[in-house]
Amino acid sequence: MEQRKLNDQANSLVDLAKTQNIMYDLVSDLNERGEDMEKRIGLLETKLETLLSNLQALPGLISQVISQQHRDFLEVQLQPFDKNSHERSQSVSRRRSSSTAPPTSSESS
Repeated sequence: MEQRKLNDQANSLVDLAKTQNIMYDLVSDLNERGEDMEKRIGLLETKLETLLSNLQALPGLISQVISQQHRDFLEVQLQPFDKNSHERSQSVSRRRSSSTAPPTSSESS
């Protein structure tokens, strides 16, 4: 009877050691995954900050492009009418036809 109790206690100690090893492995794995998750979150934060700064700069960039297009358009419109006026009208009609606006009555005829 005493021998059986000792064997049971020895088996219990072996089972406890196995359980302890399994728990140690699980905790180590969780720590590694936690570190990986922190790195990924840091990368996402960096990307979001970059995206936010780009979005904040977008209105200014759009304004610059529109202003440049407006200046280009006015430059073409203010060119003197001379022997190149035919070339000017062709370049204007090419610009109009490449836009997304519907054609005007003078362009469609």
